[in-house]
Amino acid sequence: MSPPAAPDSPAPPQPADDMARRFERATAAAGIGYWVLLRGDDLATWSPALRQIFDLPPQAPAPTMTEWVALHVHPDDREEVRRQFKAWARSGRESLALPLRIVRPDGSVRYLSSHALIERGGAQPLMFGVVVDLTARRSAELALRNAQERVALAARGAGLGTWELDLQTGEAFWDDQMWLMRGHVPRPRAMDDAERMACLHPDDRAAVHKHLSEALARGIPFENEFRVVWPDGQLRWLASRSAEIRDEQTGARRRIGVNWDVTDKRTAEAARREREMAQRESQAKSRFLARMSHELRTPLNAVLSFSQLLLDAANGEDPGVPTRRRQLEHIRTAGQHLLALIDDVLDLSSLQSGELRIQLQPVALAPLLAQTLPMLDALRRKHGVELQLGALPGTVMADTTRLRQVLLNLLSNAVKYNRPGGHVHVEARQQGTEVLIRVTDTGRGMSTEQLLHLYEPFNRLGRQTEGTKGVEGSGIGLTIVKSLMEHMGGSVEAHSTPGAGSVFELRLADAAPRVVTDRTPEAMGPQTGNPPLPGAAPSAPCRTLLYVEDNPVNALIVSELIARRPHLQLHIAVDGASGVERALELEPDLVLLDMQLPDFDGLEVLRRLRAHPALAKVPVIALSANAMPDDIDRALQAGMADYWTKPLDFAAFTAAMDRMFGV
Repeated sequence: MSPPAAPDSPAPPQPADDMARRFERATAAAGIGYWVLLRGDDLATWSPALRQIFDLPPQAPAPTMTEWVALHVHPDDREEVRRQFKAWARSGRESLALPLRIVRPDGSVRYLSSHALIERGGAQPLMFGVVVDLTARRSAELALRNAQERVALAARGAGLGTWELDLQTGEAFWDDQMWLMRGHVPRPRAMDDAERMACLHPDDRAAVHKHLSEALARGIPFENEFRVVWPDGQLRWLASRSAEIRDEQTGARRRIGVNWDVTDKRTAEAARREREMAQRESQAKSRFLARMSHELRTPLNAVLSFSQLLLDAANGEDPGVPTRRRQLEHIRTAGQHLLALIDDVLDLSSLQSGELRIQLQPVALAPLLAQTLPMLDALRRKHGVELQLGALPGTVMADTTRLRQVLLNLLSNAVKYNRPGGHVHVEARQQGTEVLIRVTDTGRGMSTEQLLHLYEPFNRLGRQTEGTKGVEGSGIGLTIVKSLMEHMGGSVEAHSTPGAGSVFELRLADAAPRVVTDRTPEAMGPQTGNPPLPGAAPSAPCRTLLYVEDNPVNALIVSELIARRPHLQLHIAVDGASGVERALELEPDLVLLDMQLPDFDGLEVLRRLRAHPALAKVPVIALSANAMPDDIDRALQAGMADYWTKPLDFAAFTAAMDRMFGV
């Protein structure tokens, strides 16, 4: 800063120049600005450091006293600065210490400490002064004071624990609350690092240590939430915040912080998340049921409507055999659609709940596809689509039944959504440790928007309204495909071009290094220990079957099927107790057993049958509407020879009778 103008005097002696140079070197090294004024000069000399404090360019002239006060001193301090300088000039004192604020050209305020001195002994008195910028120090002290005040206020009002750490000496301070929040009696000295880590939950120690070490190394604020374990085993959640305070003059560094208990907040947040999750699940369930209702009503409409038409015809004019046959075909088709939908929903539910068991084993692709393609012959002929097999090298790790289900789903979609005269191509190739299976079709293709929603349950991408009748389907198949592939450790990816066709790529682990077996679950037969199914013996006398079933309609269906075979005699029992009695009386060649009976379940019937030596070897086949995997596994583990689900597949039932008893 510039002092008041001094009286005229002769030129300064040479020692003054030496002093100025010494000042410049010393103050530059210390980062302190200084000024020098000789009585005969109009302007003071400012050091580079002083210009930097005031943000004055090197080439700009130093201001006069009047300019300095008017342009640089803070407006609220100007009168006091003038008064202090006037009092100093009148007093005859040699020095003046003056704290003040200045305003730099960019509008920022700096806090300074100014010390001025006048040497009056020579012919031309020398005036000089030093200026120190205290802004950083003042800010740090203010921040510390504010932080201490906030911590003290918060601690009093909210039970916060406060701590302080000297980063040079490692000495730490804890208040009583810091101990109490960890279930300990307060002690004079803070916990050391080992004690603090021992209080932390084992799963949180590494993260807390990492984040706190980073904050200490970089001098940045630290904020975290962690668990502490009390001596009695109680678990509490604590939150921590801290900041570093640095003394710009001495370089001393301290970190101060607070802890507070957030267990109640955490508990409330967990409860809120559970409520939100339950609400989302409820909404999803409602949407699922709404879609299910729509999907189920469509085939049920056909079943009920055509049944009513047949009943009306029975009371009136005969519509003729062709018409009745068409109506019955519609009923059967709708029933098959309804059954497929139920099976898909059960599969989807089992996959999502983790109940569907996947048994991974090496599966050769070529034989599997050779067995699968004939199942699509009727669908392929209906739509006029050709199925082509390319190279199918390799063996994959998969569940044979579920991989066949995936391929059937993709291939049937490729046929149904194809065009007359189109084709579907299946090929595979090895890629590193994986095998890539590609299903390519020449069908309608899908847009980018449709691909985004490809695997959503019940989302048929608008295809249920395409054309005049649409394409039959539930909209669950691809959801099941994706989930099955993931459960087998693989993946599915789709590419498509509207109007040109689609490509589905399946990736599964290559099983080539493993021992390959061709014993698929279907070829392995009943589990060890279960009675074998009877073999065909066309020349044998009449064979006896016992069906334990309380539903008259189900009993009638099986009776009608068995009636076509004169060498088979069927007996019906309506509950478990009578079923066991009839079995003891008849000693049948085969027992068909419903799993839900009025008195006790099918497993209990099986247990009682096995308790009699005469019935211990009689094969028992479960015939039930319970189609969940756990139900099937439990029955087979109990000793059932097989498990058939309702509604009965007539073709499969007839084939089984042929195998066991001949045509």
